[in-house]
Amino acid sequence: MQRPLYSGIKIFNSSKGWLNVRFVSSVKEKQVVVEELPAWTKPLSCRPDPKLARRRREPNNSFRNSLSAYYELGKPKLTALVVLSAMSSYALAPAGGSLAELAFLTAGTTMCSAAANSINQGREPEFDRQMARTRTRPVASYRLTSKDAYTYAAIIGSAGVATLWYGTNGVVAALGAANIYLYGITYTSMKRTSIANTWVGAVVGAIPPLMGWATCSSLMAPQPWILAGMLYSWQFPHFMSLSYTIGEEYKRAGYQMAGWTNPQLASRVSLRHALAMFPLCFAAAYFGITDAYFTIDSSLLNGWLAWAAYKFWQQQRKNGSKNYARILFLVSVIHLPGILVLAMLHKKGQWDWVSSMF
Repeated sequence: MQRPLYSGIKIFNSSKGWLNVRFVSSVKEKQVVVEELPAWTKPLSCRPDPKLARRRREPNNSFRNSLSAYYELGKPKLTALVVLSAMSSYALAPAGGSLAELAFLTAGTTMCSAAANSINQGREPEFDRQMARTRTRPVASYRLTSKDAYTYAAIIGSAGVATLWYGTNGVVAALGAANIYLYGITYTSMKRTSIANTWVGAVVGAIPPLMGWATCSSLMAPQPWILAGMLYSWQFPHFMSLSYTIGEEYKRAGYQMAGWTNPQLASRVSLRHALAMFPLCFAAAYFGITDAYFTIDSSLLNGWLAWAAYKFWQQQRKNGSKNYARILFLVSVIHLPGILVLAMLHKKGQWDWVSSMF
């Protein structure tokens, strides 16, 4: 029997020291066995994308492409959802109604959200390149550098906080600054250390409704916290289903997400918070944010979300399939804008003029 042939290389990690990577080749069986490495020691990509490599060697400096890259740096779809939650909260507040105030809130929130997203991308390009959903981001695809992202975040973040301070008030400006720090620093740092990052991210998502309400009304009341609770709970079925669906990508990149570290927890949390949307919407009507009819309309959407979350939980327990996780994610994308639009349509007292005509 022939002896295996050994060859190896060493990889240095700042926290672990030198690691031996051993490749074992059996001449007789003509097989090669490569010892598995921990996620944090794996190469960035086994097969580099030639397009990304070309961009790294030959960066495109055209003004139009640079403008597009900075636009993408702010994650426009996510920012639009953040701004919608702030605007809808302002519209639901009893003292809201100034177009100038709304314009300052919208502009300031947009810039603060874009700044937070820019910091996030500037800190994670080497990990973003390992995931299909993030490898085309501006810094990950070498269209911008991390320094570009930080510079842009500093400029637009400062402008956003100043806009909120000037056009709304100090409370809103402080909340905007806190969101930049929580998302860009705290949440981004925790993504590679603990699954608790999702809970911190949910707090980040719950702050914009508080900003919208605080623009014209006091936060010393239950109403703004009910709206914040809606945004907080919604994020769990939305993100847990996503992290479960692409769990292998998160694992390869070294992100600690419940979707792959503890799938059962991910499905339970999704179902729990999907069901929490019912009492939160009932509370919105009870405390006078909306009229009573909102409980009927919202229950239809909440029932749809709860059904998808239940099927995700049930399927995950049985066979670990990802079919209903994908469905839950798509339902959640429709659910939140639907709930916010319905709440604005059912704002308390908004349709009193109709009854006064009869």
